[in-house]
Amino acid sequence: MKRALLSALLLAVTMVAQAGPPPVAIGDARIRWLPGELPMAGYFSITSHASTPLRLVGAASPAFADVMLHRSLHEGGVARMVHVDDVALAPGQTVVFEPGGYHLMLMHRKEALQPGEEVPVTLRFGDGETLEVPFRVEGAQSK
Repeated sequence: MKRALLSALLLAVTMVAQAGPPPVAIGDARIRWLPGELPMAGYFSITSHASTPLRLVGAASPAFADVMLHRSLHEGGVARMVHVDDVALAPGQTVVFEPGGYHLMLMHRKEALQPGEEVPVTLRFGDGETLEVPFRVEGAQSK
């Protein structure tokens, strides 16, 4: 009886541990503040600690009506931004969202924001998992 109870308890603990957020580390999460109704950009680094590939498929924030994954490209001397459906992360890989590369486009802010504030952003992964990350709002001159 004790053995069956212990086995059931271990199984329950394992299931709860597996149901947690995706095994990633987020660093330097920030939003570049711009005045008025201008869209803002979100930057961060994401490192996968998973044993299998992960896909970042989207993001959302209660402070913005739309949050999209974008990438800046430079082709033939012309810079442009494109929407991306997902960003793949191999086990152990770090992807940096930075000016001139991958970034979050934060559109149609719902409230006034100022440098120094924190804004929650929820990252969505291809397996259905989510991770809420606090992003700090920085002045337009920040990198």
